[in-house]
Amino acid sequence: MSRYGQGMLALCLCFALVSPASAQVYTWKDKDGRTRITDYPPPESEGAVRKSGEERLFRSGPQQEAPVQQQERSAPAGAVEPRRPRSAGDIKVVLYTTSWCGYCRKAREYLASLGVSVVEHDVDRQPEQREEMLRKSGGARGVPLIDIEGIIIRGYSPGAIKAAVEQRMGS
Repeated sequence: MSRYGQGMLALCLCFALVSPASAQVYTWKDKDGRTRITDYPPPESEGAVRKSGEERLFRSGPQQEAPVQQQERSAPAGAVEPRRPRSAGDIKVVLYTTSWCGYCRKAREYLASLGVSVVEHDVDRQPEQREEMLRKSGGARGVPLIDIEGIIIRGYSPGAIKAAVEQRMGS
């Protein structure tokens, strides 16, 4: 086979191996009732609430996020309380990082640009926080792990972060 043929074969294999499923975003509730937004399907024991595909929550490309669908909340009988959107500063975020992680730095900077209230834990220096991170991540050790008031995001994904903040803001 010629070099050209080998190159074309390698290129075709690269395109075939890039899975369109990697663009899927899953939103689900874990056994503790926390909303999770992940790029992997939920464990079988959890059960998927919504698999985003055709109505994709996030599109590829720079900052082209679609709005996250809001969950309906019913008010208690007799309670009339208009729902006001919260400001970004009212949103509480817990960020689990390490000092050597470049994506942790990007996540920190992006969260700061959104103006949310961030508590950061370096899991290399704080073993008790590492245990908490492992509980929230279901045992995954990767950083950054971002907890936006119960919405858990594994890794750095500006689209998922922004969508989770907007969901918590009520917009």
